[in-house]
Amino acid sequence: MGNTFRIEGFFRSTGASMVATQPIYDKEPTPEFNERCLAILQQWQAGTLPFQEASHQLHEMAEATGEHLANLGRVEILLGVMQGYRGNLNVCIQHFEKARDLFAEVGNDLRVVKCDLNLGETYRQKGDFGKARELFQGVYETATQLGDIQLQAMALGNAGQMLLSMKQVDDAEATLKNAIALAAQWPSEFAKSQAGFLCEVHHALAVVYLSAKRMEQALEQAQNSLHYARISQQPLSIGFANRTMGEVMAGFDVIPAELLNEGFSADPGDYFRAALEAFSEIDAQGERARTMHAHAKSLAKQGRRMAAARMLQQAMLTFAELGMVDDSAKAAESQAAIF
Repeated sequence: MGNTFRIEGFFRSTGASMVATQPIYDKEPTPEFNERCLAILQQWQAGTLPFQEASHQLHEMAEATGEHLANLGRVEILLGVMQGYRGNLNVCIQHFEKARDLFAEVGNDLRVVKCDLNLGETYRQKGDFGKARELFQGVYETATQLGDIQLQAMALGNAGQMLLSMKQVDDAEATLKNAIALAAQWPSEFAKSQAGFLCEVHHALAVVYLSAKRMEQALEQAQNSLHYARISQQPLSIGFANRTMGEVMAGFDVIPAELLNEGFSADPGDYFRAALEAFSEIDAQGERARTMHAHAKSLAKQGRRMAAARMLQQAMLTFAELGMVDDSAKAAESQAAIF
């Protein structure tokens, strides 16, 4: 980070005049500021506020808060979260690193660790598993020392998905199960965020079982993911759950009759299209590309190779544009399998 936030009494332009400002070193964001920031994020998560407008409003709040360092850090975290779900990983890292520096400057160690958790997840998505593992391990150890069950669970959930990406399936399964056990102990006031977290972890467990062709367990986890998505009512969770159902339905050689009797569609494409629609609501480009990749594999299995190739090409272009190295490598493997 540059000197912008560190120079005592530097000058900021306000119209035609220049006024001296002093940094404010409160450890936490002010409650009203934090609530307003969260309201913007939640509107974006619900799909009721477009990304550009949400980003603009957060930047305006940062400008208006002056040199309250914790408030500025809060904005940087939320901008990083939004950019992360869009798949703009390098920009995302820049925001999280700025937030980390700001919270370190005011001595807020807990928020520094939360920044590390977000950085670890971003490096996981970039395919830098060594860096991600180091960050997740540090977060888990610190969270354990602090007795922060929520942070422990999130570190394990992210680490489990990292292990899955690394194809360490047995370790991924054990880690994800531990994350679920810890999440069950979260206080009731975190019920909504708990639902979103459990949706994502059950989605990952479904993929673990799917990779091992343990179809009954994969289906159970996919249905769990769908259950928590309905509780959270967030487009991101709905997208995850539908993509998972699509992948599991595509994995069956014969769809179980009881599923069809319960009203589930036999066409995996229905779930992939629902996932794409949900991710589009929040402009989650990276997750859209992952969904197109999964749909392409399903189309190839059905013998629709040309349609699969076209969809896979779209996904690969997005992965390359966003710097999603691990996903690019997996898509290249799928492309080789199709042709």
